Amino acid sequence: MSEKKQFFDKFADFVVGKRNWLVPLTFVIAFIVYAGIPNLRLDTDGRVFMGPDNPDKQTLDLFEQEFAKDDNLNILFIPNDGVIFTPENLQIIDALTEDAWNLPYVRLVNSITRFQNTYSEGDMLVVEDLIPDPYSVTEEEALKAKKIAQSRIEIQRSLINDDASISAISIIFRLPGLDLASEIPAIMAEANPLIKKYRENYPNVNFQLTGSVPIGEAFAEASQKDGQSLTPAMLVAMLVIVGLLLKTALGVFSILLISVLSALVSLGALGWSFIPLNSATAVAPLMIITLAVASTVHILSSVRQTMVETTDRKIWAKKAISDHGLAISVAVFTTAIGFLSLNFSISPPFRQLGNMVAAGMVGIWVFTMFLLPALICWMPIRQAKASAFTDSLIMALCEWVIRYQKNLLIFIPIVVICFMAGITQIKLEDDFIRYFDERFEIRQANDFYEDNIGGLNVMEYPVETGIESGINSIEYLEKVESFTSFLRNQPEISNVRSITDIIKQLNQNMNGDDSSFYKLPDTDEEASQYLFLYELSLGYGMDLTDQINVDRSAVRITAYVPRTTTAELQELDSRVQNWFKKNAPELQSPVTGQTHVYTMISAKDVPAMLQGTTLALIFISGVILLVLRNIKLGLISLIPNLVPAAMAFGLWGYSVGSVTLAVSIVVAMTLGIVVDDTVHFILKYADARKRGASAENAVRHAFQKVGMALTITSFALVVGFIILGQSGFAVNRDLARLTAVTLTAALFIDFLFLPPLLIWVEKMRKDSLFKNVKLLLPVGCLLLLPIMLSIKPVFASNEKGLEIAEETSKRDDGFINFTVEGQMILKNKAGKESLRKFKTTTLENPDPREGDKGIIVFLEPRDVKGTSLLTHSKIEPEDDSQWIFLPAIKRVKRISSSNRTGKFVSSEFSYEDLGSEEVMDNEHIWLLDLPCPTDAELTCAKVESRPKNPRSGYSKRVSYTDLDQYRVHRIEFYNRRGDLEKILTFTDFKLYLEQYWRAHEMEMENIQTGKSTTLSWNEYKFRVDISERDFTPQALERSSR
Repeated sequence: MSEKKQFFDKFADFVVGKRNWLVPLTFVIAFIVYAGIPNLRLDTDGRVFMGPDNPDKQTLDLFEQEFAKDDNLNILFIPNDGVIFTPENLQIIDALTEDAWNLPYVRLVNSITRFQNTYSEGDMLVVEDLIPDPYSVTEEEALKAKKIAQSRIEIQRSLINDDASISAISIIFRLPGLDLASEIPAIMAEANPLIKKYRENYPNVNFQLTGSVPIGEAFAEASQKDGQSLTPAMLVAMLVIVGLLLKTALGVFSILLISVLSALVSLGALGWSFIPLNSATAVAPLMIITLAVASTVHILSSVRQTMVETTDRKIWAKKAISDHGLAISVAVFTTAIGFLSLNFSISPPFRQLGNMVAAGMVGIWVFTMFLLPALICWMPIRQAKASAFTDSLIMALCEWVIRYQKNLLIFIPIVVICFMAGITQIKLEDDFIRYFDERFEIRQANDFYEDNIGGLNVMEYPVETGIESGINSIEYLEKVESFTSFLRNQPEISNVRSITDIIKQLNQNMNGDDSSFYKLPDTDEEASQYLFLYELSLGYGMDLTDQINVDRSAVRITAYVPRTTTAELQELDSRVQNWFKKNAPELQSPVTGQTHVYTMISAKDVPAMLQGTTLALIFISGVILLVLRNIKLGLISLIPNLVPAAMAFGLWGYSVGSVTLAVSIVVAMTLGIVVDDTVHFILKYADARKRGASAENAVRHAFQKVGMALTITSFALVVGFIILGQSGFAVNRDLARLTAVTLTAALFIDFLFLPPLLIWVEKMRKDSLFKNVKLLLPVGCLLLLPIMLSIKPVFASNEKGLEIAEETSKRDDGFINFTVEGQMILKNKAGKESLRKFKTTTLENPDPREGDKGIIVFLEPRDVKGTSLLTHSKIEPEDDSQWIFLPAIKRVKRISSSNRTGKFVSSEFSYEDLGSEEVMDNEHIWLLDLPCPTDAELTCAKVESRPKNPRSGYSKRVSYTDLDQYRVHRIEFYNRRGDLEKILTFTDFKLYLEQYWRAHEMEMENIQTGKSTTLSWNEYKFRVDISERDFTPQALERSSR
């Protein structure tokens, strides 16, 4: 100890003597770190808690690549009169549905007015919006729509509640994932003003927002809200307490300065790592401020004691560093180790939090050692003439502890064990949706939605067949239907989404809407072709690619669960897995989905964190052993380091009974402060013992040197955390409350149990073990008790754009007819492919007032082979006429074709992309001439085409047409909001009949989903022997052969 003492004596002389250049150097280094702060952004996406190496996250990624990566926002529509199906309310819902399409990253907007209703009308299967024209709907039609809505299981407890008094508009987003810190805020930045406008315009309707997107935004807003109100109040309270007890306003200023500067170090370090802030790392500055208060108070307490002896400020500073430098250094280092233990978490934000605080601890040490001594020398701190009143109280407590040491040594372990027994009452019951109390609008909306409509927790089951097109098997579908029924019978589940519901409805429709046919069809072919027919009729965004994977080997079954916890979800999934084992072992499917990943983070992270904390304790004990060079004291230090957190969790078990992921970092956080106090006390005790003092006098020395600092620090921090404990955000509230209890328990142990224990250990060397067996028993129990484990160009030319469009169309006139075979290769984000082969025949209509006629005969896959689609194209806005021949039932059915925006056979092409369009269907604007994107030697005209049809799936298309042969080389498709959605590239052009160019390769890439479709054509045959009579419904069966 003498060598260490000599080192810190010299260090103190150096720091004080060279302060005039050490302080500027310190700030230069600090500002280099601070330069990283502008790089910070706030990430509100809850997925940041899912580490890339998390196996549950990897399973979710595979699921989302197979089906869809969806984030959602639900707009609750709650009319004051409790009646949804009135003409006025249906108009409001439809208007809001239309406006919602303009939000960023929208994939689908679904509401009761846009629900895809299917029914039979003569020989035609109609697939249309439940309310085709909301602005002319009558009361009678509204009531009819209500009856239909209440009969359709697909929308019960999702778009409407049981009595149809509340409705929800479901908005599904597909976030690109390129900039998670801005994507959700971008959505909410437009959604909030939209809802505000509707609230102002329709005061008789209550609009509320819920879903994963607003919940993610609420996490960030909650942290920001506390940062703006409770955190400053907490800091002010701590500083006021320190100021009153130390009686120095300038000392309080120095604490504030060092705390803020140290917190900025952590933010700068994070900024240089280019990792965004999130709801977990946002509390790092708060933690660093509290730890800085703990360190600086020790220096200022020493100054307060020394100033009674001398007026020389340099001596104040030197003695503070000399006496407390070693303890502060060890405490800072061990605290950093404690926070670095958060790297054992499976959740990246908690690892980032640990690293941030560890970086902040470096800042605390640097500023405490190099800046604070200079401030003590420079600031006109008023000299106190007498000892602080706190010192007198501390020494009185010290004498009381020494006098009753034996009683305390027996009584305190009993109290501790009683507290710790409460740990057995703790259950891991996390519910992320209820991290907000009732003061938050999102909590009110969440509760209302789950109480009145359905669950927000989602359990996903991808049910695999392992065979391409295997989902068409009736045997398989019957098991899926049985599984769906099992889920619906579980009391926790509010509603289930299953493809079998659609198939049963289609079977009823195909049999004249006879309700007795609301069941699965009899044959595989019927199931396949009914789905095929249905998908042909769906509108933009309504396709089934989020329920059926690309090669049709698996379907997705989704269960919604309201008001549940992690433990309940695990128990529910256990029942599901047992069902699979007993009824369909070949289809056994692990649960996935965002809710499941969060559930497993909670379940797995607490044990991982405890493992990290245990390892940190071993390292910390090793550091203390190394510094003290005393195994006995090193082992004793474990007790005051471990017991406070155990007591706090025990009390939490009695009073609350459940812990969440939010409080799993409390052990690591409080460990830093608790170790800080223990290190200071034991080092002072060991120093006195080294100089020959008795155990009792060594305890007195420790109380005298650090008692006041420990009291002030603990009192200030407890009051501060009690203030933060008033937060409505569970992450901050529970963490603050448990931390306050832990710090109280730590001071209790450090003052009432550690001193008697130190004295007793010394006596053990003199007295026999038998005499002390009655003391050894409770202490032994305590030691052995387990502890937790485009901007549009100004000079755009409408005339030139129209000329290019007309010339492009003119170059293709007069082909008469053609036939060609082609194939589509559908590829999902994971690279899985599916093949479609077909033959298409087109008959040109010379009348410009009529569109062309076409037949598509599907050749592969086997389940749709022979299915034929006849289309009589019409000029906008008239709908095309379409008929389909289904070989499974050997019948021709007419289908509704108003939805030209839907996907063509689940590909990235829509009917609108492949259909016949006339020049006047769009407004054409020439933008500029430039090298062609597929052949730089050619010059292309870049033309923007804006559809006149309001039902188009696009706001515009931008095409690149070469000015040599007027061939389109590329088309960019922009969704209704105006964001780039798809890019179609044409290659491998061939010339036919010396006039007609055809691209034999067309690749459509969906920029937003990562999916693509490649359409390849064989040789075209022009002017073949076909006529008008081949393009009639009656001839359709013949063409399929």
